[in-house]
Amino acid sequence: MTFQPAKRHCPWVVGTTLVLLGGAIARADSKQVERAKAEYIRKMIPTKIVGTYPSGKLRELRVHGRKAYLVEPTGKVDPQRRWVWTFPFWLAINDGHGRLQHRFYVDKLLAAGFAVAGIDVGTSCGSPSAADVCQDFYQLLVSQHGLNRRARLIGQSNGGLMAYAWAFRHPESVDRIAGICPATDFRTWPGLPNVVAFPEQGLGYGLSLEQLTGRVSELNPIDNLRPLATAGVKILHVHGDKDELVPLAANSLDVATRYKQLGGSAQIVVLKGLGHGGTPLYESDPFIKFLLAD
Repeated sequence: MTFQPAKRHCPWVVGTTLVLLGGAIARADSKQVERAKAEYIRKMIPTKIVGTYPSGKLRELRVHGRKAYLVEPTGKVDPQRRWVWTFPFWLAINDGHGRLQHRFYVDKLLAAGFAVAGIDVGTSCGSPSAADVCQDFYQLLVSQHGLNRRARLIGQSNGGLMAYAWAFRHPESVDRIAGICPATDFRTWPGLPNVVAFPEQGLGYGLSLEQLTGRVSELNPIDNLRPLATAGVKILHVHGDKDELVPLAANSLDVATRYKQLGGSAQIVVLKGLGHGGTPLYESDPFIKFLLAD
């Protein structure tokens, strides 16, 4: 029997193999992390209307078969029956993980006697059809629940498009708009192709990309601020200067510039070093003072 000498592996081959293997594992881990993150975000949007509040009682509503709610103060009630409307709807109730994202603001609003409300219009990107659903919800709250005819709005992220899309069509029904890193120009987020693709059936623009491109100035919230300025609607946004998803300059800062040129009142609180998220956005003293101001 002959014995073959053991083969020696070149050190650089072994090293390269280990590096490649390590890179493959890292990429696999990275993909798993991204998938887990995407799944976590997907589950944040609740399927049920649930929430508990020290100073409020939650009432579930339905408008056109869509989930909606009203949280009414259980202590003192604001004499003017003022209220705050949250976009997207789920930020003032328990999300799919049981967390109430706007707890800081909602608890202070309810303690001050303000009501809080919301309706699910999906990621509708400021479409006219979603604005119509919002108008029917507004009419329900005002006519049947006795709330003030001028609402105060919170628009966060994609909710900025929803809030402004309803507001510029009904400026007489709006008192203030408070934005949390809000999208206001649908060309910057989500981009025109996604404006067509994102909304669910019945809540979209009903236009092709080519048709939408030709009607941007008519439909884009940031291009329709004049009715709000004329109605005296006040605006305040809090926005991080490192936000890459919804860029500060093209959204909040551009809104302020345009609005002031139209004679309106707009204030932007720039949060240094902050991206599209973070505690300072959810616990801002200027933000809650603006919502509660006389």
